[in-house]
Amino acid sequence: MIFGSILCWTAWGIVIVNIDPFQDTGIGFVFFYISLFFALLGTISVLAFFIRQLFSREALPMFRYVKRSFSDSFFISVALIMLLFLQGRAYLTWWNTGIFLLALAFILAFSFTQHQEKE
Repeated sequence: MIFGSILCWTAWGIVIVNIDPFQDTGIGFVFFYISLFFALLGTISVLAFFIRQLFSREALPMFRYVKRSFSDSFFISVALIMLLFLQGRAYLTWWNTGIFLLALAFILAFSFTQHQEKE
């Protein structure tokens, strides 16, 4: 996962260096957002895994840590990419951000309760 994250950050850097956003037809922005999403997903997932494993009070199997850290990093990565996309389109205002974060909090709370019921 660490090696994959490094490759995704490299791909994102290549997109940043080689694609001119003012002469792009739209595919460059797709590559930008997809490569950034996967780079964030991998990086946040690895960091969350190590933090969960380090500060966990209970000894869970390794796949539980991976599953939780991956789902958390997926939500965080989607949120960051969506906020960045909205900012790029000039749709992001303080009240849009508040509504978005509130909706994200409800989704995370629902996800957290679903994880608690399964265990």
